[in-house]
Amino acid sequence: MSSWIDIAAASQNQSIFQNVTSQAEKSSLGKDDFLRILTTQLSNQDPSNPLQDRDFIAQMATFSSLEQMTNLNKTVEQFASSQMSQMSQYTNAIGKEITWTPAGNTAPVTGMVTGVSTQNGNFYYIVGEEKIPTAQVTEIKQAATVENESTKEN
Repeated sequence: MSSWIDIAAASQNQSIFQNVTSQAEKSSLGKDDFLRILTTQLSNQDPSNPLQDRDFIAQMATFSSLEQMTNLNKTVEQFASSQMSQMSQYTNAIGKEITWTPAGNTAPVTGMVTGVSTQNGNFYYIVGEEKIPTAQVTEIKQAATVENESTKEN
């Protein structure tokens, strides 16, 4: 007679396939994988024909380059994320009215923000043809609409 397997119990069983990574994750090697390969190579080398110094140095240089590129990639991703975060913060002012005091003036000026730009890490609101440094802005508010003003007069 054949033996039956309880499917409910089998699904609860710890499978060896639970820790399997996807093919996309396996297709790229990281610095940990490279280090594992290097240590495996060193531990399994032929004692009568050991790894030459120049080969070992070349592999270590490759490992060092890989680590530096990985760190650089992380830094660039963080910088890009930070820039996008800052840019979205300033783009919220588009269509709003800002007030600022231009350099050399004492009277504040008001205008509607039509865009945002960045130059040398500094952000500027674009009002007409003028770029206003964000540090000079003293007030940001919803632009008054014609409909709201006509309602106030009645």
